[in-house]
Amino acid sequence: HSTRPYQHVIEPLYAYLMIAAKQYEDSAYSGNYNVGPDEADCVTTGSLVSLFCEKWGNISWENKFVGGPHEANFLKLDCSKLKNTFGWKPRWNIDKALEKTVEWAKVYLENGNIGKIMDKQINEFLKNK
Repeated sequence: HSTRPYQHVIEPLYAYLMIAAKQYEDSAYSGNYNVGPDEADCVTTGSLVSLFCEKWGNISWENKFVGGPHEANFLKLDCSKLKNTFGWKPRWNIDKALEKTVEWAKVYLENGNIGKIMDKQINEFLKNK
């Protein structure tokens, strides 16, 4: 039931590489930056699992939560420094992130060409600049 800032792994990887390159070029960019999704893509774990099942097709899940230790209900990262400094914004929303995660997982489970699917997804991500 807790809301978390989910995003595809390629988002922070790209952002951190961009930040490192800018910091290398100009020390004025030194400092720390948060990388996270837009607030609309902060969803409950249950919603994330349901969307994953929908993208996978023909699978479902059952919530068997019966309590547990206290956990914050809503977590979100403040990415305003990154957005203001570099004009950065996430490229893939939660729907696209789950679509690409399922696409990769199916190739992996079928012992397919992981390098090929990773290259395809990276190229798709970079085309959306």
